Amino acid sequence: MDQDKFTNIYRLPTAIQIRIGKWQQTFNGTSDLVMHQAITVRNQQYRKADFLPTGWCVKFFDKNDISVTHHGKYIQTALRTMIDRKVSYKRIYLSRLPLEQAEPALIAFKKEWISQHNRVAKKYNQIKKKQFIRLAMEELETLYPAITKEEFDAKLWNKLVMSELGNPKKFDNPYFVKKATV
Repeated sequence: MDQDKFTNIYRLPTAIQIRIGKWQQTFNGTSDLVMHQAITVRNQQYRKADFLPTGWCVKFFDKNDISVTHHGKYIQTALRTMIDRKVSYKRIYLSRLPLEQAEPALIAFKKEWISQHNRVAKKYNQIKKKQFIRLAMEELETLYPAITKEEFDAKLWNKLVMSELGNPKKFDNPYFVKKATV
């Protein structure tokens, strides 16, 4: 790791700048004292409830933003399996159920899935953000980059799915939807 590369902190010729999304702040000077001050302010931004570090956290799904696509013989919606979060599609063939019943059933299915997913995602994000903040605090103490580029932790996710929702054998689908069946 490059000694100058702190997450969201950039060294300019005569200053140090913090950039997180649209928010930014510049500190004049390039000494270790200025860097310490910049890391302190950056860590305050990290602690805000609405901050979810990219790559470390999972995005929540919105119950009001459900898309159902029509493909002639069937309708479908995209979702993720609960175990390993693999992209998948839930389809209803119109030969088995008329469109008037199929679409509301598919929407109810997705809404239940969203609530289950967001429940696990909340716990996952809390754990990952704690790890992220711990590394950010280590940077403050050592003035050496410690935050790594993180990938999705399937092992942690699967463990949380089991603890929050129960054993996959309880469910007859990989989305862990029990009430809204189609």
